Amino acid sequence: MSFFRRKIYPTDYLFGGYSVVKLIGEGRFGMCYLVNLDNKKYVLKEIKPKVIKKSGTKIIFEEKILSSINHPLIPKIVDTIKNDKMYAYILEYKKGKTIEEMLFGDNYVFTPSEIYKVGIKIIDIIKYLHERNIVHRDIRVPNVIINEEEVYLIDFGLARLINGKKYIPSVDFLYFGHLLLYLYYSSFEKTSKKSEPWYDELDLSLNEVNFLKKLLGLNEKYKSIYDVEKDFLKLGLERLQDKY
Repeated sequence: MSFFRRKIYPTDYLFGGYSVVKLIGEGRFGMCYLVNLDNKKYVLKEIKPKVIKKSGTKIIFEEKILSSINHPLIPKIVDTIKNDKMYAYILEYKKGKTIEEMLFGDNYVFTPSEIYKVGIKIIDIIKYLHERNIVHRDIRVPNVIINEEEVYLIDFGLARLINGKKYIPSVDFLYFGHLLLYLYYSSFEKTSKKSEPWYDELDLSLNEVNFLKKLLGLNEKYKSIYDVEKDFLKLGLERLQDKY
């Protein structure tokens, strides 16, 4: 019912000086708008009132975590808007398209070389986060932006401090494995009506299959991002040797 739909703010609507350019998208926790201030673009993320009511103080995790880190591939939080009507914060705007938009909007096909380049940058971001005791918990195709050679990780709504119980590093490895499968499947052409497991359908080396199975927890799980990085670097070298 439209009565319960959250109000969408129109173009030129003002949030504390920030002028709305357009609605970017809606997630589980908030509405994201492209906004403008002094001819510079930002992203405004408004937390949904029902989320505030349900989650209470948990909603501040994203703000606190983003305020505590500084990485060129993670949008910085630059401002907050808090009043009786809304709770929102302003993030750096990162130009580009999400992997979701590239795959399902543009039907983009990722080459093995591109998959490696994207993967190693995501590993670099995960390594940075895990070194600071942070687990992202939502490394999915809508949350990775690509702009030429740059790869950005966004949406820290589910990010938490690692506690060794519910919030553990291997959660990020699982999401990373699924994201890589999306990239590998971008070049897959089905030749049979029969569905096969990904490790039979895709044209992957034995080492690639074992790497993905460890990420996904189908074989012995990775315990450290450094081990993930080491094995992924080996896969990159393997692909390079095959090329020549």
